[in-house]
Amino acid sequence: MSALIGKIKSGEGRYSLGMATDGDSDRIGIVDELGNYVQTNDLLLLVYWYLHEVRGEVGGVVRNVSTTHMLDRLARHFGEEYRECRVGFKYVTAAMDEIGAILGGESSGGLTVRGWILGKDGIFACALVVEMLARTGKTITELLDHIYGITGQLFTVEDSVPATPDMRVAVPRRLAEAPLEKIGAYRVDRISYEDGTKFYLEDDNWALLRFSGTEPVLRLSAEADSPEKAEELAQWLRGFVTA
Repeated sequence: MSALIGKIKSGEGRYSLGMATDGDSDRIGIVDELGNYVQTNDLLLLVYWYLHEVRGEVGGVVRNVSTTHMLDRLARHFGEEYRECRVGFKYVTAAMDEIGAILGGESSGGLTVRGWILGKDGIFACALVVEMLARTGKTITELLDHIYGITGQLFTVEDSVPATPDMRVAVPRRLAEAPLEKIGAYRVDRISYEDGTKFYLEDDNWALLRFSGTEPVLRLSAEADSPEKAEELAQWLRGFVTA
């Protein structure tokens, strides 16, 4: 990605888009016309808007617990259903089938659309982005500005701490014995234990503690109205689990 970003930035406006996939081509990486990496959360917003508003497809959206709630806002704007599921793409595709969603995705770079394969396909996703830019005649920056005008903007922070065997027992026990009513100064509206521990705050803000299923780490994620608030939530989580 660093090489791709450097090539676009040094191209003096000659490039409209940079695309990459990981080694097995199931995840996507996109760079905009200015050489900025496009967060997958923003990419999912773009694709969902394009499918619904330009292609004219009707249906909701599915995301996992660690993916942006801006998708929920966009679905509400469209009058469509949205669904949150566990981490793991099999859960995404199962939930898509349940509600007839046109898009399912995760913040780690994977997505699929209704009628395509029941799994992540980075090459297909890249082709879809090219189609979106060709049909709209807009740059990624212009399209995102338009969508933010609908959804507002939320900012995500992701972090992790090493997870010892003792921590895997102690952290869930502490959370179950004394459920948090506040994270720092922010009131917790509700808590979900479906996949890790997710705290839902006001205005689609949230914070998540989740032990990785593939690495010995505890993942800390937060999304909020400002980068500063998202970082504040993530730092509070870090302090809580390392205390």
